[in-house]
Amino acid sequence: RIGLTKIPSSLLLTIGNSRYDWCYQSEPDPTRNGTVELWPRGRMLGGSSGINGMVFIRGAPSDYDAWAELGNANWDWQSVLPFFQRLENAGHSSDDLRGFQGPLDISLPRWRHPLTNDFIDSAVANGFQYRESLNGANHEGVSWAEANIRNGKRLSAYDAYIAPHLKRPNLQIQEAALVTRVIFEGKRAVGVAIREGKKGSKETQLHARKGVILCAGAINSPHLLLLSGIGAQEELAGAGITQIIESPDVGQNLMEHSGLRVQAEMSVPTLNSHITPLQIPTQIFRWLFFKNGPISGPAAQALAFCRSNPTASETDLQVLFFAYGSRYGSKVHGTRNDVPPRNLATFLLTICHPASRGYLSLRDGNPTTPIAIHPQMLSSEEDIEKLLKGMSIIRRIAETRPISNKIVSLLNFPKADAGQDTDLNYIRNGTHPFYHPAGTCRMGSDEKAVVTPDLKVRGAESLWVADASIMPRLVAGNIHATTLMIGEKASDLIGKNS
Repeated sequence: RIGLTKIPSSLLLTIGNSRYDWCYQSEPDPTRNGTVELWPRGRMLGGSSGINGMVFIRGAPSDYDAWAELGNANWDWQSVLPFFQRLENAGHSSDDLRGFQGPLDISLPRWRHPLTNDFIDSAVANGFQYRESLNGANHEGVSWAEANIRNGKRLSAYDAYIAPHLKRPNLQIQEAALVTRVIFEGKRAVGVAIREGKKGSKETQLHARKGVILCAGAINSPHLLLLSGIGAQEELAGAGITQIIESPDVGQNLMEHSGLRVQAEMSVPTLNSHITPLQIPTQIFRWLFFKNGPISGPAAQALAFCRSNPTASETDLQVLFFAYGSRYGSKVHGTRNDVPPRNLATFLLTICHPASRGYLSLRDGNPTTPIAIHPQMLSSEEDIEKLLKGMSIIRRIAETRPISNKIVSLLNFPKADAGQDTDLNYIRNGTHPFYHPAGTCRMGSDEKAVVTPDLKVRGAESLWVADASIMPRLVAGNIHATTLMIGEKASDLIGKNS
């Protein structure tokens, strides 16, 4: 199982596959004409870092300054930069803002499709500045994607942080165990209850000497808090759970990088031609023996950040380019992406700092029942306006040489003269999540914040949360790097205060 996920391109087989993915399904989204979709979460050692797209992007320095301005002291850019440097091994870079001795290897694509060069050149022709890296001082522009890949293999959080230390006497890994709740004595966390085995019929309690840290992600950390009696009285009572701590914002403030997935029919071969049933054995051989080739790199080979309009105070749109196209198997639980035998490429357009907010809610008090996900992904008109601006940017890049010479058509994408109503309908029906949920245990210094700036659960003792759920605002870009930074900073904060 772990062997398959080492192949970088294996996310096409693992997302939507219940062996590797919890395969959560959202509630119908009234802001997107009732859309129901898959919300993947990694079901394996390393969590979602074992099935994600591997893009390593820190976000903009202004993102963290904004966190500090929201009441989170010592989370500004200068304060978090040392933790990014501590986790990185960016041997390909000469930038003194990077880290070079961390556990997570960061690399550039070994194998590059010519169409990705064309995308970069067309973006530059449209005013994007080419940068050697978007993880330096300036976050605006276009560049090759950096990824957590070592020697052609995916390097998950488990690979980087846990696997090298399996022989340590103070480390124990317990698989096939579902954490069901935090155990309290009064308001002090003293352990967790787990159900063991495939059937989960046996409950065991694990006791902690100093405290409990939840790192279950933006869907499962708030679920655990609610199951443990931390949340709004009415919601807990409705699920038959005794309240221990009043914290009505647990599960609220759900943020996601929403956006559009625009596929193009190309006149030249794309990666689709390398991952046909006939080609796959050849590419696996190439990867096994040379750690190179089409399946050795991140899903997106290039990415760009820009402003939706010249007066925007920061980059607020991201564009990623994939030199392949797949049928989007995310509408129904358990379905997977499928790569058709066509020459397809994909542009992904995402909003960096969405104004829309969703929420999570308990279905019942059974820990095996998934929490209900209410995306409400287009509840803000501001986000719709940004997507309209982004559609224009996609059109301009696609109509600019050299990539325009290779595009036969943008599939199902409205023409520039189709009118705003057509564009709005396309947005309502075509907006998807890009699997970066965050914010559901929001960090802050106000009384409604779920955790304090030192990551303690407000109102509880000896209980912390350290994952993407604590983000008070989404960062510009894929969130894996930021989540690891949170873990690094948590190790210092909790070590000093436990």
